[in-house]
Amino acid sequence: MTSITHISSLLVSAHPGQKDQVCSDILVHDFAEIAHADETGKIIVTLETPDESAIVSALTEIQLIKGVVNASLVYHQADNTDALETLATGVRHD
Repeated sequence: MTSITHISSLLVSAHPGQKDQVCSDILVHDFAEIAHADETGKIIVTLETPDESAIVSALTEIQLIKGVVNASLVYHQADNTDALETLATGVRHD
């Protein structure tokens, strides 16, 4: 059975004085990473999830974090998990 991995990115705007706490709260999610954050409060978050519903749940939870002004989905791609592992490791899983 082929499994699918959903890769997405979010643009999060936070109050500049609360950016560090917002980043910490985002990283509570095991499948979230902070790709970039700057002093103005702009944060780029990447998610790697098993399905679309996990993206929606994470986006909703991030929008509700204290200090977040806005959070939007800006990219989504679904790929075969085995193909992604082959790209990352060079080892095929046939």
